[in-house]
Amino acid sequence: MYMLKDGRGTAGLARGNTVWVPEDVVRDCVLSADGHYPLESGGVLMGWWSVENIAVVTAMIGPGPEALHERYAFQPDQDWQIEQIALHYERSERRETYLGDWHTHPDARNGTLSWTDRSVVRRIIATPAARCPVPLMMILWGAPESWNLSMWQGWLRPRKLLWDKLAIDTLRTATYQR
Repeated sequence: MYMLKDGRGTAGLARGNTVWVPEDVVRDCVLSADGHYPLESGGVLMGWWSVENIAVVTAMIGPGPEALHERYAFQPDQDWQIEQIALHYERSERRETYLGDWHTHPDARNGTLSWTDRSVVRRIIATPAARCPVPLMMILWGAPESWNLSMWQGWLRPRKLLWDKLAIDTLRTATYQR
């Protein structure tokens, strides 16, 4: 068992190997990807942890009206997203929470996380308000009519010297109909 900085073990935290995503959420992500292609787009994943190793995504929150879409970068409208996360959390009676982010890699040949993506994962972990010590990062890569999906999860592996090391796990993704 690995220990978090505050001394809590990760055994009680969800670090998993399967993420369930509704087909309509994947479709909404693809529509956003198509609508901004060849620029990057993205957003937020909402849902809950079923058991320690299974995440269930229930909703996607898009990029927001003031998001910055560029060829090799994406910056969400963070103020808008925070409002939408709070609304979703309340509407779900505080059951569905922030699980992580998703974004596109247009024309990419694989869904590997970039160094920028890894920095974002580390920043999510380090942000107490996110309440997400093991965030998901979903990448849609490819192009219209041929998007592929890769799912990753980050967590900090403590080390005795220097700082904690960011660990990234590849997750299986399964879709479901609602």
